[in-house]
Amino acid sequence: MMKLVLSLALVAFLSGCAVAQVEPGEAALDQAFPLGVYWPWERVQGMAQRNGVEKWAWVERCLDDMKAHHINAVWVVNIGIPDLRPLADRCAARGISLLPGLGELHYNVEWRRNNWTYLEEQSKAAIAAAGDSPAILAWVLCDEPGSAIVGEMETFRRKFREWGAKQPTTVVTMWPDTPTYAEQAGFGALCTDVYPFFSEGNPNGPNTPASSQAWYKRHVGITAQAALKSGKTPWIMPQCYAEIWGPWAYTPEGNIRALPGAIIHWRQPTAGEIRWQIWTALAAGIRGLFFFVMDPPPTDSPDAKPYEGEAFPPELRLTEERVIEGSGGIVRPDGSETPHYAAIADTYSAVEGLVPLLQGCRPSTEALGELTGRGSLSTLHNAALNRTVAVVVNDDTDQPQALRVWLVKPRDVTDLRTRQVLPRAADNTVTVTLEPGEGTVLEYVP
Repeated sequence: MMKLVLSLALVAFLSGCAVAQVEPGEAALDQAFPLGVYWPWERVQGMAQRNGVEKWAWVERCLDDMKAHHINAVWVVNIGIPDLRPLADRCAARGISLLPGLGELHYNVEWRRNNWTYLEEQSKAAIAAAGDSPAILAWVLCDEPGSAIVGEMETFRRKFREWGAKQPTTVVTMWPDTPTYAEQAGFGALCTDVYPFFSEGNPNGPNTPASSQAWYKRHVGITAQAALKSGKTPWIMPQCYAEIWGPWAYTPEGNIRALPGAIIHWRQPTAGEIRWQIWTALAAGIRGLFFFVMDPPPTDSPDAKPYEGEAFPPELRLTEERVIEGSGGIVRPDGSETPHYAAIADTYSAVEGLVPLLQGCRPSTEALGELTGRGSLSTLHNAALNRTVAVVVNDDTDQPQALRVWLVKPRDVTDLRTRQVLPRAADNTVTVTLEPGEGTVLEYVP
């Protein structure tokens, strides 16, 4: 269970320890800017069965839908080697990058640890199956490996390249472990999963909108800074799911109906909170996102036993059913669009045009201006292009806002998302109007 404390790994990171060098093959991820989703393969097959569609026909339908929603990368977990090349070919045909986390290779299974004979055999089989596919952006060697096995993971990474891998490698880490992997492993990208929206009153994590926002901001910032220090590319896996402990069922519309006796552990973020997670990550210098999770559970659990345990106070156990505005994933159980999916698509579409600029950006202390209102303003600098920009984010995820920015220099600024020069008032301020959770990028007119 995640705890809201400063981990020993973070203390070590801040103390200035030496970091692992990034090899040229791993550094290639610096040229990517994935706008993606996390796609558990066992749910893909379950969703196809639920909807009465042949598996590969369902996969093609989903990939076409992702492409239409501006998703350019899929982080696929628990896929088997036999399905790897068929999926890679379908991704390549649509210009979608693939990050396979193969069921045969996940390292944090106890009997696999240091079992290099097994891992070599399976790794070589996977590399051979992928062949020369252009779709594979990076190999995912583990899901949430802890700090205790970082040395073993680094050994696996090195051996995997020796065994023939031509593409970079990565893992997704929980926030206490990310600084350790920044320092002690040579993976090309740091990817932290940060799921900030716990249920109201939940003692296991931030349980109010304000505390959830503060927690998310802190950990995307730590990821970006850890990557900057270690020469790695910073990615984030944000939250688009809900998790129920105990009985629950789907409504006819595909929303979650938590039943009496259940505990809502993580709540579903709103569409505004989806947009906010993307823009807040970009403002910190993050250069890739994979929303967890694409598909909801294929089957509900109305007959599950009521929750019993000590992780939650008794008053959080539901005494009457509660409908959650969300499916527990990005799409509904029939694969159709949710408001969350629409928010991801609209925001990814806006970000696409900004990627050539944001790709080389790093956090900067140079100020473009100061902001008033419920929002944030962060400065980024692209040294290669010699451009400094400010990312403005509406921290109100329920209401639109007109945020006022006082400019340090008496010069006009362009809103790079809309390509409009903002009218500058006599007091050298501009007003930026943003939808709930929305953001944009400002730059002084040359």
